[in-house]
Amino acid sequence: MSKFLKFIVHFVVICTIVCAAGLILPPFFGVTTEIMTDSKEDTNLPIGSVTYAIPVKAKDIYVGDPILVHEDSKIYRYSVQALDLENGTGTVIDPSVTNGETITVAIKEYVPKVVFTLSGVGYLYVATQSTEGKIILGLAVLFLIILYIIAELWEKDPKEEEEENLNPSGAYVKSKKELKREEKERARMMKEEEREIRSENRGKKKKKKAEKRMIRTGGFVDEIEEEDDEYTEEPARPVSMQSAASEAHEVLKKEIAAATSEEPDPTAELREMLGEMVREEPAQKEEQQKEGAEEENRDSNIPVRKMAIPQWSVSQLANRAKSAGDSPEIIKDDITEVTLFDYSDIVGENGEEE
Repeated sequence: MSKFLKFIVHFVVICTIVCAAGLILPPFFGVTTEIMTDSKEDTNLPIGSVTYAIPVKAKDIYVGDPILVHEDSKIYRYSVQALDLENGTGTVIDPSVTNGETITVAIKEYVPKVVFTLSGVGYLYVATQSTEGKIILGLAVLFLIILYIIAELWEKDPKEEEEENLNPSGAYVKSKKELKREEKERARMMKEEEREIRSENRGKKKKKKAEKRMIRTGGFVDEIEEEDDEYTEEPARPVSMQSAASEAHEVLKKEIAAATSEEPDPTAELREMLGEMVREEPAQKEEQQKEGAEEENRDSNIPVRKMAIPQWSVSQLANRAKSAGDSPEIIKDDITEVTLFDYSDIVGENGEEE
């Protein structure tokens, strides 16, 4: 619809421009323009018509050619019947009258020969000569402007036209709001899938870490709690044995203070249990070796009690760690006579690999 309205506007504008040019420009090129604006004038030209004529030499006029004749400030259109160039006269008839009488007119050296006549174009000139006509022209221009604005409002976007061209069968085309909703729904589904994948990967990593720690600790630790989202920075690694020993003393002091506090620390109790397993007392070992045979005889009738946690020596624990593929740092505290196995370097390397 918008295209049709624009076509009307453009057509009227072009016709108006052509008519105005046809009224204004011909006189500049030597063309005679006769515009009939008054019905009261005595003439045989139609009212509102515009007649164009060009001056031609009288000798080039032939029988039947239409010419314009001015008589007493009046203008007529006649058809030539005969010419008498010596006397400067000619015989003509009125083509608008059937079986009209011949009329004798004066013929000059140049005669205006009619080229063509346009009916109705003269009314445009008539409208410009009166107030009522000017008002009508102004309303016509306003009407054209309104039509053009309506056409612009009804004009479709280029994207919609492309969609219509892509769907000539009249298939349903989704609106922009529906497309945006679908995009948001897809983004939400993608986020949910990513969260599920992350949770699965975290569960797998937890299982792998638990299995590796079970292998490293020899089966003494069953479960190790870990924080999923919090990551602590690794402490600086000791540069030398002296710095490692000082750090071990500080850690041991903290563990002893935590053990004596009101709220017991489960990790401190675990370290104490491991420390008791590897605690080395040379004097007790010599006494055990001397009195081993006597105790076997004395306690032969006493039932053997199985330890919930076996007591291993330092060498046995070191061999067990080597067989598992680990090489922990062995630190012996002279004050508390406790031997510690430092797995911090091994755990840190495994964390970086994961």
